[in-house]
Amino acid sequence: MSAQLTMSLAPHILQFQTSLLNRVTASTPLLTRIAQYYILQPSKRIRPCLIFLIAQATNGLGAEWPAKLQASGTQCPHETVLPSQVSLAEVIEMIHVASLLHDDVLDDAPLRRGAPSAPAAFGNKRAILGGDFLLGRAMALCASLGTPAVMSVVADALCALVDGELIQAEAEEPARGAPPADGGAGSEARPAYLNGGDQSKEVVGLWEDYLKKTYMKTASLFSQALQAAVMLGGAASADPWREVAATYGSELGMAFQIIDDLLDFKGDQKELGKAANAADLKLGLVTAPAFFALEEDERMLPLILRRFEGPGDVEKALEIVLSTQALERTRELAQAYATRAYECLEPLPPSPAKVALQTMTEVVMARQR
Repeated sequence: MSAQLTMSLAPHILQFQTSLLNRVTASTPLLTRIAQYYILQPSKRIRPCLIFLIAQATNGLGAEWPAKLQASGTQCPHETVLPSQVSLAEVIEMIHVASLLHDDVLDDAPLRRGAPSAPAAFGNKRAILGGDFLLGRAMALCASLGTPAVMSVVADALCALVDGELIQAEAEEPARGAPPADGGAGSEARPAYLNGGDQSKEVVGLWEDYLKKTYMKTASLFSQALQAAVMLGGAASADPWREVAATYGSELGMAFQIIDDLLDFKGDQKELGKAANAADLKLGLVTAPAFFALEEDERMLPLILRRFEGPGDVEKALEIVLSTQALERTRELAQAYATRAYECLEPLPPSPAKVALQTMTEVVMARQR
């Protein structure tokens, strides 16, 4: 994120950070430490930043803006971020952090952002309880905003997160009838997917599940958060700004996660700030680079179908990915989503916040961790 953009959002981020830490303070010191564990670690705060920017870009445009401004007690309407929108950023961040706590338990992750993960530091049970606590605080704060429609949108995002997690869990299981880990008789035969066989359908299904999971686990939270922000800013159902925000968030969220999947193959642990070196492969996850590698090298098929569970499968799959154009094609896919995110902002009137939202598409594509 550029220094200029960071400085323009600094007051809102400071207010957000201070309030967030207070919100997740519990009566039990241990629970407070768990709830604040990831919040206190370095983070770009991309979701809060996007909420503040879409608020600045759309506040004043919606039919219900005068009422929202009056109710907030805020005096200056120009590029104002309403208190309710700051609270929304806290809600979304608590949901996001709760999902990290739960994900690290499910993935048995030893590291997060270069430090011991919460399960490693506190144990699985305590990490799960910490995530549950954050979700409870998030929904209580969301309810206090007094807008049932926003509560519904946020609840939908939370349900999508769970749905996406289940899709990922299913995707980690090897396919029935997958080639045995030792290669098996006939393992050198031409892959069935090239002839339109059952394995071709299996791979197509995995690709569809991958895109669906990517939307539900990452893009949906972006989309619903930004839609909720413009609703709190007075955008009525007939206003176009809700659709602009939702579409921008969805497309940018997809680009964000696909770049994350790419970095899993490129970076090292220090660069990414989390377990790297093809960590997704080690979890049995088939992501965009593996799919694109399969189109160039048929040796990837049996590895995918058995979810990289055989001896040496992870190393072999990594070698195949790096020897093909898979990473370049993954970046092109992410760029297509980022370009659509940029284009969907066209209806917004000119403003520094609109420029910043457009710049965020470049920031996501330039990510190194």
